[in-house]
Amino acid sequence: MTVSTENSPELIAGDLAIAIYQGAIQDGERLPSQAKLGQSYGVSSGTAAAALALLAAAGLIRTAPGSGTFALSRSSGITANPVWDVMDAASVCRTLAGLHFGPEEPDPPVLHIGGSKDWGTEWQDEGTLPPRPLDVGALAALDRHLLRWMSEAFLAAARRLVAHGVSDTDRHLIASARAVLRDGGRRPENQPGIALYSGREPDAEDVVLRIWPERAEPRDPNGPPF
Repeated sequence: MTVSTENSPELIAGDLAIAIYQGAIQDGERLPSQAKLGQSYGVSSGTAAAALALLAAAGLIRTAPGSGTFALSRSSGITANPVWDVMDAASVCRTLAGLHFGPEEPDPPVLHIGGSKDWGTEWQDEGTLPPRPLDVGALAALDRHLLRWMSEAFLAAARRLVAHGVSDTDRHLIASARAVLRDGGRRPENQPGIALYSGREPDAEDVVLRIWPERAEPRDPNGPPF
């Protein structure tokens, strides 16, 4: 399912989610009113209201009757909200796509992610969380074009999650994003191969058997699907 490129509720909600993630709308800050959004995007107040409803359903904002709609604070690190986790993974991949790891770099390469926004500032106190070092050696070995594609795919997925919620087809994507954030995309030790780990193979991979049922043969669960 794709998100419309027109000024639809899905597009507006995605824009607002990215603005919150990037800090253009701070944690706890009031969002633009329905009238302001309608004016900015050239849509009706009903369309603007529908966009805010999508953000609320995604757990990114809260509405205080009589006061307005406000961005929810989010904790650093892996969260319970798949939208933020997928956006974090997009940010990691985009950052790596712009970096060069030469022989003088530490082995393995490390990125520092998360942490409180006040870390390293004059407002830091004992409750300020530091960023977390993330071993990105596995990701840093990928071609920068592949990393950029991964970043764009994660960002598009985050928009889709805001627009349509989490579907069954998103489970691997969300798990992939959290694997990036948890261990830099490396397969955890002793984790089985994907054919065993994810259960039976999807029906769509065995299309040939619908054409030639007589060719049915046992398949290697660890082999490639194509």
